[in-house]
Amino acid sequence: MASRHAFAVSHDLRVLSRARHRADAALSDFLADTHAQRAIVVSAPAGAGKTGFVVKAVRKARRPALRLRVAVCTPTNEQAFGLVRRLAMSDPKETVTFVPASDVTLPVLIARLPNVRQSRAANANAATTIVGTLAKLGDAFSRGDLGPVDALLIDESYQADSSWYYGVGNLASLHLLVGDLGQLNPFSPIVDAYHWRGLPEDPLQAAVGLLLRNHPATPVYKLPVSRRLDPRGIKVAQLFYRDLQFDAAVLPDVRRLQLLPAVAVHRQDREIDHLLDSASRDGWAHFELPDAAVLTADPGIIEFIGALVNRLALRRPRVRCEWQTTWQELPAQRVAIGVSHNDQKDLLRAHLDSMGYPDVVVETANKLQGLEFNVVIAWHPLAGLPEPDGFHLDPGRLCVLLTRHRHACIVIGRAGDRKLLRAIPPTTPAYLGWDPDPVFDGWELHEAIFSALDPHRIIA
Repeated sequence: MASRHAFAVSHDLRVLSRARHRADAALSDFLADTHAQRAIVVSAPAGAGKTGFVVKAVRKARRPALRLRVAVCTPTNEQAFGLVRRLAMSDPKETVTFVPASDVTLPVLIARLPNVRQSRAANANAATTIVGTLAKLGDAFSRGDLGPVDALLIDESYQADSSWYYGVGNLASLHLLVGDLGQLNPFSPIVDAYHWRGLPEDPLQAAVGLLLRNHPATPVYKLPVSRRLDPRGIKVAQLFYRDLQFDAAVLPDVRRLQLLPAVAVHRQDREIDHLLDSASRDGWAHFELPDAAVLTADPGIIEFIGALVNRLALRRPRVRCEWQTTWQELPAQRVAIGVSHNDQKDLLRAHLDSMGYPDVVVETANKLQGLEFNVVIAWHPLAGLPEPDGFHLDPGRLCVLLTRHRHACIVIGRAGDRKLLRAIPPTTPAYLGWDPDPVFDGWELHEAIFSALDPHRIIA
């Protein structure tokens, strides 16, 4: 009874009820006619519990009344590893068969689970729950090594390009595509394919875009909840999801970040303390270093982030939340720094290692997709740029960087970043029927995000 009461006083039960009803409706629709050729799309914001939804869908498809053979696909191996673990732990009686590429193996702790099997595609045709990347299962199916199954589920389907979807499309007649429509667009190894842009068979559009353009009557269910972001985080995150209204599952003031009182002598330490206090109180802080022409791997930002991490550690951060109501020390591995480029990551990683902080996570936005941390430091994609471009304006990149946190997000940029958006947006190629333009949409979105962060802006 006590745990039920604790849950009720920390969660918005109305929000969770709406989300549960929407998810149940999607699952009922998905499994309403298992013999028809049909598809269902489930869209969700960051932290909605998409992987949990996929696991629930697999379990319902495998229940005794249906006993469907299921294939679950993801764009990357890391996502597939996570699904294998979640599926195996959700039902110890159900065997989960992972079909890897020849140079890929499951992490040891996952491979040791008693109901997990690794198998070549040709030996997986009797398996009831198959997991693999879209590329691997599509290749195995095209070669004839892997036969059809009853249902195909694609997790992170907005990050899967349509060329991968073509490869697995005939693997089953029943499809469920689940994903976050605000994240980064799919990366494709296909080159010189721009002459396909705007056509229904375009191999570079997202899998969901391909499905909805060719089958516009496909049902789309939108999950109206984020379990990762609290109400403070939701206010900014909603700007990334114009067509999806959602709320936080957790109530205000349930998650708190506590820091030891600040005792600073140097000016930079005082600035950083102000920054940390703002983030711990409001959940957001936006720090702008002086405007300057800089390299992509800006040494000034690297030095500042190093000082910020060090100051955070000195103030002995503690957190509490809906699952842990007593104060707990914040481990270094629950702090992440998100960047846009590998050279930013590599130099920042080396700098933090030299300072004695090897456990603080440093990764590009692409690698941070699907992950969550208590505190995130986001290196703003526009920081110090001489001019904006499609890569740095991509709305999905900024969305990933600003939606990984549970307690606080600290954005680091330069004072000239906003000036980049005061001119006319650069011209970009237009393709009829193509996905939204990342340059034009990113231009508009970055302006909206800057405005939303204004109350939390601190200038060096």
